[in-house]
Amino acid sequence: MAANFEEYSGSQCPPHIESSDSEMEVVGSESEISESDEDVDELDNANESEYTCFVAANGSKYWTPNCDDKYKPQTNTYIPTLEEAFTFYVDYGRICGFDVRKSTKKSDARGNLLAKYMLCNRGGNPKKKKSEETCVNVGEKQKKTRRTTSRRCNCKAQIILKPAGPRGFVLMSFVEEHNHPLASGAERMFLRCNRNMSIPYQNFIMDCARANIGPTRAHSLAKEQFGSFEDVGATVFDFKNFSRDIKVRIGDHDVDMILAKLKLKKETSKNTFYYDYKVDKNGHLTGLFGQMLLGKQTSMQC
Repeated sequence: MAANFEEYSGSQCPPHIESSDSEMEVVGSESEISESDEDVDELDNANESEYTCFVAANGSKYWTPNCDDKYKPQTNTYIPTLEEAFTFYVDYGRICGFDVRKSTKKSDARGNLLAKYMLCNRGGNPKKKKSEETCVNVGEKQKKTRRTTSRRCNCKAQIILKPAGPRGFVLMSFVEEHNHPLASGAERMFLRCNRNMSIPYQNFIMDCARANIGPTRAHSLAKEQFGSFEDVGATVFDFKNFSRDIKVRIGDHDVDMILAKLKLKKETSKNTFYYDYKVDKNGHLTGLFGQMLLGKQTSMQC
């Protein structure tokens, strides 16, 4: 950096003008710089407390999470089932700032399980695409493919489990180091393990849809209820994807759902509710009528 600056002689230096305003500006700028440096130092210290970064002899960087031993996998420990082992490793990844996925397994000639691998989500190499084109010919039709990027970087962090008879499975190997930075701070909310579309969220999105509120605004409402986007536990894209899946699931059966709801209402109201509808020659709904037969007369017609 010093080589990029030129040295100025005394004749080139502009004369100094003493001014109280200039002194205040200099003092203010120095205080702002010191505050920004303190913020950067605090951020670096916070990141260092979450993980430790070291450089190998070949120049490669590795990140090791700083985690309490009670949350860390320990070799030669027994776990009853593979699902419990996977849940334990997912919780460990949530604390340390990385996602986990199930990987390959080894079996003998009879199909008996010999070893099961669970590794960091960025483990392995990205799959090579057969074609870089966005459209691939499938018979006479064209199938559009998404342009997606893989974040896999052949990370070696993993656990290996082997069957241990009645005791379940034994953790035979645990690789702790990652070859990529770990998520920290506000980045943790984007981890897959922290993005959960629970049943209350699903009902909330459907209730908003009935009130003609889209998934984006529904996510903003959820943020106002919980206080921040980090507390929501799902991104706006998760809300959009769920809304899309509901529409795809309904598909061409939206009228069938309305008629089924009216039929159920008629059966549960002990024949005090009457409804009728008409369709055209193509089976499309063209008219719908419903009315309560007892009490206050209410009707619905379209």
